[in-house]
Amino acid sequence: GKYYLGGKIHGLNIPERPFPCRTPAEVRESLPSKDGKHVVVFQCRNPVHRAHYELFMRAREADNVDTDDAVVLVHPTVGPTQADDISGEVRYKTYVVLDEQINDPTVRFDYLPYSMHMAGPREALMHMMIRKNYGCTHFIIGRDMAGSKSSLDGEDFYG
Repeated sequence: GKYYLGGKIHGLNIPERPFPCRTPAEVRESLPSKDGKHVVVFQCRNPVHRAHYELFMRAREADNVDTDDAVVLVHPTVGPTQADDISGEVRYKTYVVLDEQINDPTVRFDYLPYSMHMAGPREALMHMMIRKNYGCTHFIIGRDMAGSKSSLDGEDFYG
């Protein structure tokens, strides 16, 4: 490019939430991926329903996942939402209850202090890169991750 910048780099503060959101470094340190083990992350933004549960519980059995010592990280976005959506705080409470009910050390919960932008496939790829920074080796998402409706005809914008 035409210009170069120099100097110290200063990070931004983590957004404040009424519940814990650990940094990528903190999450990475707690995951077995630092020891070469697989971590399958499940990205969601709503309370988990039965199909989501089955998806992430069976993910450890996938052919491309080394089942020895692999873990699943349920890592929902819990940032601010639109007025007609379920709040991050309410969603967080549903995840805590589910974590207590599952009571499985190979299923972990952490929270991404980020708001969905409903940008479709490009946002899905961005989430994959974010989760890699958190120490995840495999990424699973729902059928319509970050999808939105067309303002013209109300049909799915991304197909």
